[in-house]
Amino acid sequence: MKRNIRVTHICRSLYQFIMALVLEGLELLLLILAVIFSAFAVETRSLTRSVFGLLLFTVTIGLVFVALGAIHIGALQIIIYSGGVMALFLLMVMVTSRRDET
Repeated sequence: MKRNIRVTHICRSLYQFIMALVLEGLELLLLILAVIFSAFAVETRSLTRSVFGLLLFTVTIGLVFVALGAIHIGALQIIIYSGGVMALFLLMVMVTSRRDET
């Protein structure tokens, strides 16, 4: 009986270790994507592509908050920034006059 308890404890701690590694890898992937999307938003010449890169950046930051356990903050990040601010920014881009891009 005592040996069975040890095996169960070892399997449980191994499972927790693997899940912690998966969560760390997910956080690292999301942070790398956030850097890529922010660089894309800054470096692209098209305004609509820049807004799309900024939208993807704010979504990945919201997902980072969710992965860290702050679900409410992540949801607010996605709703407020990705929804409201991006809609207003796209409206501003559509209203302003642009040169023909080559």
